[in-house]
Amino acid sequence: MELVPWGEKTVFQWKSKNGAGRAATPVLRGSLMGHRVLTELGRKDLVTSYLVADPVDGTLQTLKHVQRHTAEDEERCRRLAAEYEIGRRLDHAGIRQVSSLRRERKGFRVREVGLFQQYVDGPTLDRWDLPSTDAILGLMEQVGQALSHVHEQGLVHGAIRPRHILVDATGSPRLIGFAEAAEAGIAFPGGEGNSGYSSPEQFLGGIRTARADVFGFAATMAAVILRARLEMPKPSELNAADWLDLHQEWVESLRQGGGSEGMNRLLEQCLHPDPTRRPVGIDEVVFRLREIKTVSDQGQGGQDHRRAA
Repeated sequence: MELVPWGEKTVFQWKSKNGAGRAATPVLRGSLMGHRVLTELGRKDLVTSYLVADPVDGTLQTLKHVQRHTAEDEERCRRLAAEYEIGRRLDHAGIRQVSSLRRERKGFRVREVGLFQQYVDGPTLDRWDLPSTDAILGLMEQVGQALSHVHEQGLVHGAIRPRHILVDATGSPRLIGFAEAAEAGIAFPGGEGNSGYSSPEQFLGGIRTARADVFGFAATMAAVILRARLEMPKPSELNAADWLDLHQEWVESLRQGGGSEGMNRLLEQCLHPDPTRRPVGIDEVVFRLREIKTVSDQGQGGQDHRRAA
């Protein structure tokens, strides 16, 4: 099975005109929505993220900003507002917090929308310098605890992947990327998802459950272990038999990747194409990760003892 590199940097190249036929928004210098702009952090789908400073106390925040010109921009503004409402329901140290949503009007029309969020100074997981297997297990355990809080609020994240996990200077993770989060129990739109991380039901239009996040969590673990994301050629065109064949290929790659037997068994179950074959919730996955880490610690202790002897 060919593995797809997952740690390459995404370069955003903007032409003079975007898809809507208007000039692309330039990188701003000065102020935006009453805050001093320090640098641009990235752009995606005409939504730009900036590092900004509060003009009064200098507090650093991340600002996701969109300008409203067309009907498509209206949808982007709606998504920012929905992301803010989702963020207000979450209160966990492992989740990036939202601060406020601001709308700027010209006359009676909203022209700009900005979502202010907690700034986390650190790389995303795909760029983190992984110190050890135990560190990976410990970090993913914390991510699982944050995800458990999301599920307790009746929500499904829907986009768990390495670039939606920030790692701060202390090695602690922050879960981000809630633009696709929604209530559990409603159907995924279908035909959409992130190849290598999204569950089959996201591409097929299945019901949104916590098990979709269990799949994304396991796919992220597999990517960290193998240094490559799962291969999913044209996932929107795959049928049930195709997904089962892919699952067998993933399992074989995991076995060749040098992970422990317990870890491989856990990932094999979490990545099953049939959501009913996965663990019912992320708490079970976290519990099993702790068991794997305990076995790893005991094995390492035994090796150290033998060396000392």
